[in-house]
Amino acid sequence: MVSTKKVLLGAVTAILGVVGAGSAALAVTMPSGVDGPGAALAELQGHTATSDHDTAEDAPRGDVPDWTRAVGSDVTVVRPGEAAGDDGGSVRVHLTLAGGTSLPTDCTPLDQVGMPFDGGGQWPDLGDTAQLCEGWVTVLLEDQLYAWTDDQTRG
Repeated sequence: MVSTKKVLLGAVTAILGVVGAGSAALAVTMPSGVDGPGAALAELQGHTATSDHDTAEDAPRGDVPDWTRAVGSDVTVVRPGEAAGDDGGSVRVHLTLAGGTSLPTDCTPLDQVGMPFDGGGQWPDLGDTAQLCEGWVTVLLEDQLYAWTDDQTRG
């Protein structure tokens, strides 16, 4: 006869196995910009819509600053998802720029960096140096570009 303890232990082990396999499958299907369980939950609930692109040219128009299309790679775009309601045109992007790329000359310094909408993810401390470049709040840290915009900023 099998003891109740062994049956319960077996059931718990099976449940943990199913949950673990499901979590692993979920992690594999998430775009690379979805970092951590909170961001994954936001994606699943439709609060964010994250997409990855090999190059900035591959990204839809409006998802990256136009000047990055020829020089950007390893692109992650985050927009508010359908469950977020009125997004006001919000979009944020993180990408790698080709070596030697600098910001456009017509960028203007901003008094404050500000913050994009909270779409999760793990952005570094952006410091206090931001530029407004063609309607995008832009921070360049070495070859990493962090940028965000909305309808009001593009205004």
